[in-house]
Order: sequence, then structure tokens, then C-alpha cells
Amino acid sequence: MAQQWISKKYAYDSLLNVTYGTAINFNGGMDTLEMDIYTPQCDDSARVSGRPLLVWIHGGAFLAGDKSESSITNLCKQFAERGYVTASINYRLGFIADDVTWLCNFPNYSCAFAADSAEWYRAYYRSIQDGKGALRYLVNRHSAFRIDTGNVFVAGESAGAFIALGIGLLDTIIERLPQTYAITDAAKPNANALSCQYNLGKTFSDSTISRPDLGGIEGDIEPTTINYTIKAIGNMYGGMLSNLLKSHAVNKPLPSIYSFHQPCDMVVPIDSGVVYAGLSWCMTNGYNCSSIANTSKVYGSRAFSQWNTGNNYGYNIHDEFTTTNFPYSFLLGTGSCADQINNPCHAYDNFILRENNLASFFAPIITTTPVCDTSFYAAVMESTGNADREIKVYPNPTGALLNIECENFYGSSIKLFNAYGQECIRFVSIKNKITVMNLNDYPRGIYFLLIQNSNGPSVTRKIIKE
Repeated sequence: MAQQWISKKYAYDSLLNVTYGTAINFNGGMDTLEMDIYTPQCDDSARVSGRPLLVWIHGGAFLAGDKSESSITNLCKQFAERGYVTASINYRLGFIADDVTWLCNFPNYSCAFAADSAEWYRAYYRSIQDGKGALRYLVNRHSAFRIDTGNVFVAGESAGAFIALGIGLLDTIIERLPQTYAITDAAKPNANALSCQYNLGKTFSDSTISRPDLGGIEGDIEPTTINYTIKAIGNMYGGMLSNLLKSHAVNKPLPSIYSFHQPCDMVVPIDSGVVYAGLSWCMTNGYNCSSIANTSKVYGSRAFSQWNTGNNYGYNIHDEFTTTNFPYSFLLGTGSCADQINNPCHAYDNFILRENNLASFFAPIITTTPVCDTSFYAAVMESTGNADREIKVYPNPTGALLNIECENFYGSSIKLFNAYGQECIRFVSIKNKITVMNLNDYPRGIYFLLIQNSNGPSVTRKIIKE
């Protein structure tokens, strides 16, 4: 069963640029949020249980990036080929940039400078609200996409990993960060920052920018009454802005966590430290730039894994850490500033290896029955010898009326089931050679006709309603 979710054996379909909601951005405007959805190509509509859902989230320091980034779309496709329903999401980007000039030889360097550290927390919080809304959008349409809501997974890279961990773990009000409530207004960004990706198309007034309460931890997008369970989280070189392991909602299982991180990461420290710590060192020591200011403290993969073991929180965390540390050298050594131009540590060391290891970690956690289980269809559709040849069902596909012609089946019953195993029509006893079933009031899709023979083996036929 685990091999089912590791081997890539299905083609996939894609549904791109699906709007899942709107939300207010950092400047008070409205952002439209979209996702891309990938589903395995296979006819499993007769199964009561659905497919596992995996939402992938791109990185970009909460300031840049897109759902169509190559590594994220590749991961979505690779896991759809394993049998998952997958989705790549966009979320609100940006924060209020600093109102002073930061000079550097690199373009857009000032884009990394926030008005204050609170802006990092607020950008992080908005993105988690969006991620939760995107997940609920899919949960609310679980029937359409054949999703098993008891087997939900979230994963991300860099900032996307912060978001994935927040979606799975930020679930009580006591975990809400104080910076996400209403705080004092901020000055508008310096003109030097207006070309930043997150500022493009936005208009700033001459007055200050309001920073209102950001709302509840779930956000307002796609409320749901459907129960769902996040089984596990994929953390690719991400972390947390606070301890999200300590408190957890009552009656919710603890999600398992897979973490990949390199100690030489210059953007997100594998332990605790400020975001961009290594990059700031390189920029100040090699390019005569200002150190990146107004950043927030972060807790990388090794830091929160140590919280778990040191405090006996009880999470199943699987760590895959490499060994090279950041040498604090500009030119010399593996992991130095110059070396990371071509071999960045804020990245995968081996994409295929980590992708497969994540799939292997997720596989035994999945509890839904295998997607497109051929043994199920063989049992449902197997021939029953002479009895099967004595049944004629036509026309099939049908638009409305279905003729069921039986020989020697008098006294038997006929039942029609929809794709979810729900009984739609029942004829208690066959009294005529030809029975007519009217499907006019039923939606298009796949149905199963069960003819229970009182004198021998039963017969099942697959029916397509057009």
C-alpha cells in the first residue's frame, strides 16, 4: 500500500488559475488569490474514499514568488503521478518597506528592508490565513476532486515551508502573534522601494499606512463545516517565527513533520537567528552594502526539532540535515559566500532524493485505500459466466432510459448505485424480460448496476449517464 504512494504510475490533469478567494493586502487593497490543481488520471469514481490531498506552497521571503515556479509545479506533478490530488497556491505577498534609502550595488536590495520587524510577522500571518483558506476551498469541493479529507498534507519551500508549518500547527488563539493585532501606522515606503515586486501596481498616499487587526487565525476565506485532518507537513528549509509545537488544539492529532535543511543556509538559519543572517554577512563583507535591518528572529528546522525532543512534545519529526556549516568566509571553503553563488545552501542538495524521501515519509501515514485499485474493479466487474451473458444493458452510455434485458432472472432485484456507493434506484423483483430504468433525474457520471440473482451469481455492470 505504501508503494502505491511512492511509485509514479499515473498521468495527470491540470486545472490552472482557479480563484479561491480575495483578501486585503498590506496596503489596504484587495488581492485575488489563485491556485493550480493537479489530479491523477484514473477512473476511481466508484470508491467511497478519495485520494490524499497535498498542497504545495512556494517560497520567496513572503515578498516574491509564484505558484507556477518550476520546482513547485514539478513537485505537484510528481505527487499527482503518485496518486495525490495536489495544488500550488498563491498568497498575499509583501510588507510595508522602510522609508529610508538603503544603498547597495545590487538592484532591489532595499526590497528586503521592512518598516520594522512587525511587518515580517504580519506578512507571515497573512500568508498562513490564505493557505488555510486555500485548503478549505479544496476540502469544500472534496467530492468534485475525489479528495479524502482525512488524509491532507501540506508542504512548502523556504517561506512556503513556514506557511505549511503554520497551516498545520497554528490552531489555537494563544499562538497568535501580538504583532498581528492593530498596531501603530507606518510611514509610506521610500521611493527606492517602489520598484519591488510586491509594490508594483500599488498606490501609496502621502499619509501613513494603517496597520489594522489582521483577524482570526483561520482567516475569512472559504469557511467550512467539513472535518479534515492534516496528517503531515513537508518542511523544505523553512522554520517558525514562534514555538508552534507547544500548544495544539484539543482533539486534533499531531501532524508528522519531514524537514530538510542545510546548516550553511544563508537565508533561514537551521538553528535560531535572524532571517538573512548569512546573506547580510556576505553583503556587508563582500559588497560594501548595509546589513539587512528590521528583520525578525526565526527558528529553523533543527531548533524546533530540538524543542520537540527536549520538551517531549510527542511529534513524529524526521530530520534530514546535511553537514556543511556556513564558514563565515567570503571566498574560501565550501558554503562560503562565493561558493554559494553556484551552489546555494538555501536550496535542495539533491532534488530527486529529497522528493522521493518525502514521498516515502508520507506514504505509511496515508490511511485511504489505494487510488485506482485494480483489484476492486476486477471484483466489481468480473464476469459471472453464463449469468453475465444472460444480461443485456442498453443503451450504454445513456441519456435517460436504460433497458435491462434479463433471461432466467425472474424474482431477482435490481439496484443502481452512484459513484459514492449511495443507492439511487431499487426494483425489488424482476417480473418482465425487459425492465426500463429512468435516469433522467440523475446527474451525468458513472453508476453501477447490481442485479442480485436469487437463483445464482449476481451481476454488476458499469453505467455511464451522459
